[in-house]
Amino acid sequence: MSNNSRILKTTRLRQSEVSGRSIVTESESDRGRILFCPAFRRLQQKAQVFSMEPNAAVRSRLTHSLEVAQLGRFIADEIGDRLFNELAPLERTAFANFVEAACLMHDIGNPPFGHFGETAIKKWFSEKGQDHLKRSVQLSTDELGSGDERLKEALSDFIEFDGNPQGLRIVARLQWNTDQFGLNLTKTTLASFLKYIRRAGEKVSGNFTKKAGYFLTEESIVKSIWSEFGYSQPQRFPLAYVMEAADDIAYCISDLEDSIEKGIVSETSALEEIEKRFERCEIAEDDTAYLEIRDALAAMRSGRNAEDKEFTYTTFRTTVNRAIVKYVADRYVKFQNEVDAGTLDSLLPRSSSSGAILETLKDYCRDHVYRHESIQRTELAGFTAISGLLDHYSPLLSFSRGSFSAALKYEREDPFGKSILIESKLLSLFPDRYIKVYNQYVDNLPEGDATRFLEWNARAHLVVDFVSGMTDDFAMTTYRTLSGMRL
Repeated sequence: MSNNSRILKTTRLRQSEVSGRSIVTESESDRGRILFCPAFRRLQQKAQVFSMEPNAAVRSRLTHSLEVAQLGRFIADEIGDRLFNELAPLERTAFANFVEAACLMHDIGNPPFGHFGETAIKKWFSEKGQDHLKRSVQLSTDELGSGDERLKEALSDFIEFDGNPQGLRIVARLQWNTDQFGLNLTKTTLASFLKYIRRAGEKVSGNFTKKAGYFLTEESIVKSIWSEFGYSQPQRFPLAYVMEAADDIAYCISDLEDSIEKGIVSETSALEEIEKRFERCEIAEDDTAYLEIRDALAAMRSGRNAEDKEFTYTTFRTTVNRAIVKYVADRYVKFQNEVDAGTLDSLLPRSSSSGAILETLKDYCRDHVYRHESIQRTELAGFTAISGLLDHYSPLLSFSRGSFSAALKYEREDPFGKSILIESKLLSLFPDRYIKVYNQYVDNLPEGDATRFLEWNARAHLVVDFVSGMTDDFAMTTYRTLSGMRL
């Protein structure tokens, strides 16, 4: 059995209630579970670049995710063609299905207002989280210094909050149906989703550790995934390389297209500048995609291709995508051993023409699109809304465990006889499934000195689960409502 066959597994977090299905059916089941879950549907009202955009032709997180899935499948099919001696027909189909599933959910954990929303959550907990935690566990400053390891561990998930570990939490826990296993996806799909390989709060270095890949609450899940594939230490899963490449291809080219659609930049001037920047890149001579990318840029400048046919941005996007996909598939097969070991740095190195054109597009968008006044204004408003929502829900984070438990039961007084005024009303707004996840996790905490901190960590996740799961518009509306600005 080749390693490509070994990574295609149907094992789930909980054994499936339906037995005897082929690997293709199991992989398609994963795709269906993602497509039909509410967290995926909510991506239609989360910004890719332009928040609360009225122009339906401009991409949302949902349409972006669908495009990433298509590119992921394209790459997987090309890899399958090159590995036809190693993969049986059913395995080739499952290979593409697993990649597609990971691509569909790659942004499912993104909070409102994208990366600026992540920043708002991190900043709020960095500045205010420690004070709320100290009040909750009812220890004085002398008893609990800022260097206390229990304190650091309880806060690390939020100080390093990111859409990637939140996405794992969503599919593996929060999409509660009848139990705590969420969508109960296969471990192959979950492994393919793990872009980063360290836990929040861990101090490790190396490839794929720039950001946290999972939270403390999902550590046991990730360990069970790595154990399934015989990993003795954390490493990137082969199909995660494909998912990452598909995402990079999709957003670099599409963000520019959306900016042209909105009139933020001129197509002609943008592509002229991009062509000049690309020409200054240092690229390996044996790069198979170079000529196609160079000719596509030249054709965009003239508006005609070599056969004197009209050359539009759609043609440019299609041509460049195709060239990069073929390069990525070639590189996956060429460096198969490094991919299997999780030691390859990327399928799209900057020294390649494929990596260079994507970096050029990123740099251009950083200079001319992402800093545009309309985007800055919306991000600032979103930052205020998310920070404000956390302020409104912060009483839940200052309660002791006993007081919070009483609020969950809608009792009027806590165990100390203190009246509960607004906390129960706040909790009534939370989705039932999120509260089930909190209760199930806390009920299974081990007894010991750290339990208060772990319970607070789970409670903070409950708050962040709710806020980060909101759409852009709902976050803004909820903030205004709780601030008394509207009913």
